[in-house]
Amino acid sequence: MSSRIAVIGAGLAGLRCAELLCDAGFDAHVYERENRVGGRMATDSIDGFLVDHGFHVMQTAYPTSKRTFDFTQLGAKAFEPGAIVVQQRSSKPKFWRLADPFRRPFQGVASGLNRFASPFDLLRVARLRFSAGKGAIETVYDGGNDSTSAYLSKRGFSSSMVDRFFHPLFSGIFLEDELKTNERMFRFVFRMMSKGDMVLPRNGIQAAPESVAQRIGYGRIHLSSKVEVRDDNTLLINGKEHSFAAVVHAYTTSPAENDRHVWTLHFDAQHSPLGSNHILLNGDVKLKKQLIAHVAVPSDIQPSYAPEGRSLVTVTVVGSNADSLGFSTRDDVLSQVQTELASWFGEQSSEWRCLAVQHIRHALPEPLDDLGDTPSLGTDRFECGDHMMHGSAEGALLSAEHTAQAVIQSLRQ
Repeated sequence: MSSRIAVIGAGLAGLRCAELLCDAGFDAHVYERENRVGGRMATDSIDGFLVDHGFHVMQTAYPTSKRTFDFTQLGAKAFEPGAIVVQQRSSKPKFWRLADPFRRPFQGVASGLNRFASPFDLLRVARLRFSAGKGAIETVYDGGNDSTSAYLSKRGFSSSMVDRFFHPLFSGIFLEDELKTNERMFRFVFRMMSKGDMVLPRNGIQAAPESVAQRIGYGRIHLSSKVEVRDDNTLLINGKEHSFAAVVHAYTTSPAENDRHVWTLHFDAQHSPLGSNHILLNGDVKLKKQLIAHVAVPSDIQPSYAPEGRSLVTVTVVGSNADSLGFSTRDDVLSQVQTELASWFGEQSSEWRCLAVQHIRHALPEPLDDLGDTPSLGTDRFECGDHMMHGSAEGALLSAEHTAQAVIQSLRQ
């Protein structure tokens, strides 16, 4: 039997699946309709700035990421653990720096004294971190199946702590503004954030899938390919019929069912507006019905993201929040974002040049209803991608591993 396998889609899942099939001795080829690899993990170069499609970070604690990526080779550098939270107080903004007391104990003590949160909420955070971090990683999928919002309420967190901290952070991660995401996904992400670092590759987020593509070899990756599926083993590729021992579908066939979309705005600034390498959370995003969920300065972490003497400021607006507030056009979103930035940073933000306003539809898939520690394998075909588990690099890579193993077992029977 032929060992030739087709993988349709050169996103992270498709690339990793193809790599594992090649490692197992199969002749795997990847077919991609776009002219570059990476799928949603894409980076553009604009006037010397590295502009990712959406605000992306990599998590060093993801088990499959540690198996897949060499973070040193990628030149990855980390954000500071913790966050800065901003809220408007009378006529002036108030900034709180919240350090991780487990990894930054001295700064963590100062955070506990800055009166952002009550001692009871700080204790609950410590207890949450302890409970989420103990045991095997599979245990985070055990227990309840409520929404993130209900889970935090059951853990006793005050509405103030949820609205000012958890909401801007996790609405920007889950790309939905009601924290309706399954609590199992929350526990998983919280555990990963507690145990690892959020990092950026030196050459932008697209460098991550490109590193996998390089190991496969670009001779096996066929970009700008028009693919039609004839049957389980036959594809029409650029008008020519090809037969394969197996076909892997590394894409979702029903993106319209998912509406987790996001607006990401990138600005060229003369100076970084932040005084530390943290992400800035908008504590008023829910309380005052604002747009911005969080702000990051990637060039503070990776100077390669901006030309010398400039800074890249990246703003995240959750799409469902923009919808509910009636902001649906590029100009409307940009205008409101600039107003909110000016309320925090004053005149300096009026001088920032907008590099890009990205509206990314179907930015994340909906997690599986009954989320567990293994991805779905599909029913009538080989399929992989983060839509088979949950929207993260971990979901994509774990799905790729399980699908590759299923293909190998099927062909070796």
